[in-house]
Amino acid sequence: MQQFSFHSPVKAFFGFNAIDNLKTLLAPYKTVCVVCGATSAEKTGFRKYMDEYFKDKDIHWFNRIEENPSINTILKGGKFARECKAEIVIGFGGGSPLDASKAIAAFATNNKGFYELLTEEKLEHAPLPVICIPSTCGTGSEMNNYSIVTDTEKLDKLNFAKENTFPKYAVIDPVFLRSLNRKTIYATAFDALTHCIEGFVSVRSNPFSDSHAVTGMEIILATFAAGADTSKDETLLNFLYGSTLGGIVILHTATTVLHALGYYLTNEKKIHHGTANAILLPYYLEMMRESGVQKCQVVDALLEKYGFDISRWQDALGYDVSIRDVLTEDELENMVDYALTKKNSEWSPFEPKREFLLEVLRRY
Repeated sequence: MQQFSFHSPVKAFFGFNAIDNLKTLLAPYKTVCVVCGATSAEKTGFRKYMDEYFKDKDIHWFNRIEENPSINTILKGGKFARECKAEIVIGFGGGSPLDASKAIAAFATNNKGFYELLTEEKLEHAPLPVICIPSTCGTGSEMNNYSIVTDTEKLDKLNFAKENTFPKYAVIDPVFLRSLNRKTIYATAFDALTHCIEGFVSVRSNPFSDSHAVTGMEIILATFAAGADTSKDETLLNFLYGSTLGGIVILHTATTVLHALGYYLTNEKKIHHGTANAILLPYYLEMMRESGVQKCQVVDALLEKYGFDISRWQDALGYDVSIRDVLTEDELENMVDYALTKKNSEWSPFEPKREFLLEVLRRY
């Protein structure tokens, strides 16, 4: 076994009623900034919970996080947290609010321009502590330091990640998934599945990440195989655990060209990130098979073991289509050109040459 390293510093509380730990975690703090979307805190009951159990806290709600948060939103959030003198940040919601909370915590203590801080290797001032509470089962953002931010002018996604932008705690309670519709649960579960698959085959993978990746794949695929009934708590619990494992995996391995291609579909076609990955997954598997990626045999064996019919679940998402039904030829070429500029592509288990990617993507 070759030498490798791993680092997973987030203290996580997982399972139904895990939210009860928040009472202890917030005890040392008086002023709290909650980062979330416009409606998720109300729909899930989280705002009611905070109002009921934390009357002694000075809580400020920055509920302006859009899907794929922009640079401008991050800067506004940092200013908001700074002006309300927040002592801690809670990120609540899907991947967008969780990612945003980590960046906002950094800008709250470092009043600089986005690109100025992005290019600094280390932050001058430590970010505010962050507690991440996911309400979807996709990104696993609660377990890593990644913060994906969108430059709306350049239509580009950037990863604002520093050594000290990890959440301090993660409170992972499936109760908050109960208010989601089925399509959102499936889309985010596909995101988690691709995290596990890409992390497993990534050139940066190691025995630690592989063990989590295989377990994550098994749990997610078994849950789909069982029918993925989103009215059942067991389905929510399993998908959320798979997502958490995927978040640990990509912390060590990053993602690959699949995610880079998916970013284009989200940026240009406004397709949900998880759904974009679901559309692209069959093509990515084909790329690995043709390239002779040895680890793909393990992935294929798991897909066969659980009788995973990708088209069935794509259909449930409303996107059982050819990529050429989504993109014109020019857009297809633009997508590949864009993907090859992203760092993710470097970690692919095969050399992602432009003509090879296009040839596979044009097949069906």
